[in-house]
This record gives sequence, C-alpha cells and structure tokens, in this order.
Amino acid sequence: MLISTRSRYALRVLARMTRMMNLDHKQPVSLALLSEQEQVSVRYLEQIFGLLRTSGIVKGKRGPGGGYVLGIPPEKISLFDVVNVLEADFLPTNCMSGETSCSPEEGFKLATCPLMDECVTRPLWMTLRNMYYSYMKENTLQDLTDGKI
Repeated sequence: MLISTRSRYALRVLARMTRMMNLDHKQPVSLALLSEQEQVSVRYLEQIFGLLRTSGIVKGKRGPGGGYVLGIPPEKISLFDVVNVLEADFLPTNCMSGETSCSPEEGFKLATCPLMDECVTRPLWMTLRNMYYSYMKENTLQDLTDGKI
C-alpha cells in the first residue's frame, strides 16, 4: 500500500499545526510558516488545505494574522478522515473495489474480475484493507501529535 505525499504531508503538517495551536491558544497558523517548518512548498500546501477546508477539517481565516485553524478538535479527527479526503481510492489492489480486473489478458479493464470468487490472494488484500481502516479510524490527529502511535 502506498500513501501519497499529499496524505503524508497533510498528516505531518496537521500535527505541527495542532502543536502550534496548543501553544498559541488556537491562533491561526499561516501556510508560509507551516511550509517553512515542514519543508513543503506553499503551493502544495494550498492544494492540500483546499481539500481539507472543503471537508471541514480546517477553516481559513483571512486578513492580518490570518491562516488556518482546525475546524474540528484534533481528538475527533481520525487519521482515516484526513487520508480519505486526500486519496481518491485507497485500497491495496484494484480488485478491492470490485470494478477492475487485475488480469493482464483483460488489459486491466473496468470489469468485474472473473477470478474474484476463487482468487487466493483476495482474502489477504481484504484483511489488510480492514486492518488499515480499523487502525486509521481508531487513531486520531491528537494521538499522532502526542506521539501515541
């Protein structure tokens, strides 16, 4: 399973933002400051925060002293919530969605895999997916920030 840089950076930056907001009594944090501290370009953070803002995970504050604040308390934001906003479809293989064949003969067509019911590896991928979902839903941004995971 690969996690995109978008999700990796988002989790890192949100944890940094949570720490900063705890120290600064929930003052907005600028993307420029987050960019500098986490070494991620402002342009990339703008893309990430646009998606996070749409989902309500963060809120933007305009004007002098503006920036971003969390839209939800960090102990209520699961890691899954963040990654799910940023990843189109996070499954270990295409067949997990039930819409794509992984057979080279099928040319990776959008079709139900003819081997889905008898595939020896599909239960493995299902188990990994379920473990991922469970872990990411049980752990929060606050857990990540506090180093509990």
